Amino acid sequence: MTAVDIREASPNGPETHVLSTDQLVTWRWRALTQQLPTAGFPAGSQAPTLVYLWTTMLVVAVAVLGFAVFDRDDVPTAVLDSQQDLMVKVSRSLTLSLIAADDAFDQTADALRGGAPATTATIGRLAGDEASWAGVAVIQPSTRKIVAASAQAVPLNLIPGGGLPEGNSPVMTTDGPAVIRAVTVGQDRMLIGLQPLLLRSLRLNPDGKHGVYVLTRAGDAYLTQGVDAVPAGFRKQLFEDLPHINNSRSEVVRVKEWSGQALVVSGAPVGDTGFVVASVIVADVTAGTSLFHGLVLALVVALSTLLAYVLMRASLVKPLQHLLHQAKLDACGAITKDRRALRIREGSQVAQALAVSSGNRLRANKWRPTVLQGLLVAALVALLGPAFAVAVAVTQPRATVPVQLNRDEESRVEAISSTLGNALSSGLQTVEHLSRTQATTAGDPVVAALKEALADNHRLRGIYLVAADGKPESSAGRPSLRAAQPLPGQGGVVLDPVVNRLPVLYAYRVRGDGRAFVAEFDIDYLLGLMRSADGRAVVADPELRTILDSEGYRAFQPLRDPTVREAAVAALSGDTISRSKDVDGRPALVAGAAVTNPDVAHLEWVVVLDRNANTLQLPSMLERRWALLTAAAVVAILVVSLIWMYFIFVRPLRRLANASARIVEGDFDEPVTPQRHDDVGAIAMCLEICRQVRHTGSARFGGAVRLRGSAANFTAVLPRPRIPNQRER
Repeated sequence: MTAVDIREASPNGPETHVLSTDQLVTWRWRALTQQLPTAGFPAGSQAPTLVYLWTTMLVVAVAVLGFAVFDRDDVPTAVLDSQQDLMVKVSRSLTLSLIAADDAFDQTADALRGGAPATTATIGRLAGDEASWAGVAVIQPSTRKIVAASAQAVPLNLIPGGGLPEGNSPVMTTDGPAVIRAVTVGQDRMLIGLQPLLLRSLRLNPDGKHGVYVLTRAGDAYLTQGVDAVPAGFRKQLFEDLPHINNSRSEVVRVKEWSGQALVVSGAPVGDTGFVVASVIVADVTAGTSLFHGLVLALVVALSTLLAYVLMRASLVKPLQHLLHQAKLDACGAITKDRRALRIREGSQVAQALAVSSGNRLRANKWRPTVLQGLLVAALVALLGPAFAVAVAVTQPRATVPVQLNRDEESRVEAISSTLGNALSSGLQTVEHLSRTQATTAGDPVVAALKEALADNHRLRGIYLVAADGKPESSAGRPSLRAAQPLPGQGGVVLDPVVNRLPVLYAYRVRGDGRAFVAEFDIDYLLGLMRSADGRAVVADPELRTILDSEGYRAFQPLRDPTVREAAVAALSGDTISRSKDVDGRPALVAGAAVTNPDVAHLEWVVVLDRNANTLQLPSMLERRWALLTAAAVVAILVVSLIWMYFIFVRPLRRLANASARIVEGDFDEPVTPQRHDDVGAIAMCLEICRQVRHTGSARFGGAVRLRGSAANFTAVLPRPRIPNQRER
């Protein structure tokens, strides 16, 4: 047979110009090409290496972008986020207080509409020292004449003349912001009330000249807490856009005269009242992330990726491409003068089998690495980039937590302790109210009262009337979990000392006949209150046992985190504390406060809020985070690519190499079965053609019998059918 040119041609053809010296081989090549599987994505041998290369380069580009975005001198993003979150919490607390006050106000209005007399006694329960309304009155809206009033006078002069608007009207009194609510209760009768907008006491940073304001839509600003860091003449300009916001926001305001400092202005609307709470602090400007570090990191990762890509191609892609080209030549009966021994063991074994099947020999006795060994070397090289990224993250200097974050964390933990204390106190007030109104009742009337009280208090899981021995007689809600034993004393909030599997917390009040009303608190509801702040919130008792934990826990287990234990001990004295470092000196954000509500202070509980400092948006933390994310992403891409190559190419190639070893030893009886319809499968099919030719002795080559079909089925290239034109029809 005539020798042909064996230069490697493109896998996609055309091949005819390469084999043009032998028309028979050219025909066989066409027949074979039409039958071999086309290795498209993701079956092609080049697919995993290319995917690895380009996805890793994309990760590198994103990492550089991440370093570049934060490469600026500015107030740390963590400070802006903390102030914005604080204002959101304050506005939400004010909104809930207004809603609760409006509900009580509307109940009185319904009573007046139902025929209750418009007297001071009727409306007096809404106003007073312990009520949410500073003053209420019934007036004639046409003349604004007062029919009945209680507590403070409602300043109707702050609402322009004419008819009073229904609902809430925000006003700014001499004592600060307030809401005037007006509801029609009859013919020429309106119930009006004045509710001051009172903010809970916040932990402010005196060094940052922290001030909290309440703004109106008219642009008026009232300083409610802290100090005024902005002269009055510039205040309107500073708060120009805040009175009209619909969502919370936080921004940095630069002052030309200040060097290294800037104002941080944050705000959040208070429901639909028209008020906005705003915070202003003076914060230090710090350096951002280093773009130079990001570029160096990207360069190292990119170079290691490129080198690994080259090794992957040398270990897998190039051997497969060479084998496929040589296998197609051998399957077509072309004579190859010079055969090249491959440097990969499996490829060398297949190349020897092709040579033996074609009547040639290929010497390859020296040791060669396997494909898997070559890929492992490539993986080790590829890991140099992620290792450098981890080194960059580890060698970052420890972040310094700004003092402002500690103050904000103290405000959050105090809010949790206050909310928790109020929820427990509310349960105690519920049973005290029942003991007064149901002092002697029993049976169905008391059951109805229990159900009504439970419906009005979603903090409770159940309310019970228990006998003197502690056993429930009447109940509403879920079954009681407390131990059925006599109650300790006349009333209060108690943690059941007998039940050890979970905290059973209940409030009780003993009646004059020895029976008592007991309200068990819903632990899930209390945990929901603790989850209102970011981080882990823990409630501990004086023995440093875990009573509640927002991240899952076993009740009454000792606190194990040394930093949390130290904060709990410090807060047991009644002071609110915070820590910017843990016991090992690493950055941390921990705050603790005691539950000081008078009704539950005897429990001596403390709340500790522990926040992971690694999540803070501080420059050094951002650099560490970007470096670790880059390392993790590159390693993940590498692992996926290696798994892809191993299962799709390495294992089938290894099986093909085992079959090739039998052929090299002279065994041509066992067929070579293709494993997949890809490059490895195409090589196996070509090797099977060569084996059949060698085994049967007939020179059919491209027309040899395939594994599928009968022995009479030969390969044939059918001519394309000719379609007659219109004239021939």
